[in-house]
Amino acid sequence: MNRDQNHSADEHLTVAQKLDHLLKLRAELSEDGKPSYKTLAAEIAARSGETFSGAYLWQLHRGERINPTLRHLHALATYFDVPTSYFTDDDVARRMIDEEDLARRELDKSMAEAGVSAVYLRGDLSALSPDGKRMAADMIRQLRALEEGADHPPRPPRA
Repeated sequence: MNRDQNHSADEHLTVAQKLDHLLKLRAELSEDGKPSYKTLAAEIAARSGETFSGAYLWQLHRGERINPTLRHLHALATYFDVPTSYFTDDDVARRMIDEEDLARRELDKSMAEAGVSAVYLRGDLSALSPDGKRMAADMIRQLRALEEGADHPPRPPRA
């Protein structure tokens, strides 16, 4: 959800949009591409200690509930490992979404350059944080450089 495609800097991001972004990035989705709201709500409740129902989570995601309590926003933030301000401050959300998008594109580019096309690997790496994606991209580039220079392998470090 980068600014150029979906939202101008002045447009308000809804809780549903912010939650959708997190679900796509960090939640395990079923074969139909949707989360199990019941399972996810139980995981959120277990991690945060806040009561959460699958129906309520579904309503938040669909935009049918638009005014969640701060306790629920904090529980979501805890589960998804984002600051609570992700849900309360559009500028924070936009920065995080843009950072995630840049890191994903960098990782995709390095994987494509390395000829990595395995969908399962791409899926596993997409769950990484932006810093993790950048580290993975750097590692892939370093591996490519090592492979290209395989005629003269690097010497192991001396102890």
